[in-house]
Amino acid sequence: MKRICHIAAAALAASLLLASCGGEPLLSPIGENSGTESSAADSSTPSAPENLTSSEPESSEETGLESLIGEPIPESDPADASYLDDAIFIGDSLTSGLSLYGVLPEEQVLADTGINPQTILDKACIEQDGVEKTVVEAAASLSPAKIYIMLGANGVAFLNFDDIISWYGELIDELQADHPDAMIYVQSVLPVTRGKELEQENLTNARITELNGMIADMAAEKQVFYLNVSEAIADENGYLPDDLSADGMHFGVSTYNVWIDYLLCHTAEGALQ
Repeated sequence: MKRICHIAAAALAASLLLASCGGEPLLSPIGENSGTESSAADSSTPSAPENLTSSEPESSEETGLESLIGEPIPESDPADASYLDDAIFIGDSLTSGLSLYGVLPEEQVLADTGINPQTILDKACIEQDGVEKTVVEAAASLSPAKIYIMLGANGVAFLNFDDIISWYGELIDELQADHPDAMIYVQSVLPVTRGKELEQENLTNARITELNGMIADMAAEKQVFYLNVSEAIADENGYLPDDLSADGMHFGVSTYNVWIDYLLCHTAEGALQ
């Protein structure tokens, strides 16, 4: 599969900085790459976030952004790393790794290990000011200009796909109601390794691809942007490379940098230039 942005080798040390689509390094992550996120199962929830400051974006009618709805955001020249300063990231343990590895600040990551489309609306898992809140409640206390969501890895093996899309759609509805001016990016569920497919029944890349197609259709229906992040991480056969993951699903800091690099090379504004 064609790589859109730089794919980091598994042997890279955590101190290596990924270059942005032929430009200068984008981020300087903290910590060593252990080769796995340790499933993020024992990670703590993010500390109480402070309000993110943002300028109100122009409406899609004024900017032509509506023309990007319905297809994956195409590659463009990389945005500056500051593009993500007013963004929040919502998801499960894969998203938690963004803050656990120091790639993004804790206050920008609203994620919890094991959360899935069914539980994300009701599970109080984000601590703010000593209070446990749901992801939507925690997001409501912030003022993001951009919201990135990656959801479905927990559930692809055992939840009905129609139900996943229904719950996912409810999440987007609530976020749109609370943040009517925010740009929402829905990200594809990431692939697993070949070994993970053999190890866990129904957790296959074929099912993940099917679910991603339904997620893309839902994004179009909800008028939000869709990002095919999988293409930045998958090998030529569509798998997460075995040497990037110890458990078949989670990965280390170098791959998180690939992820962030991809986002900066696939912005809605950049696609219109």
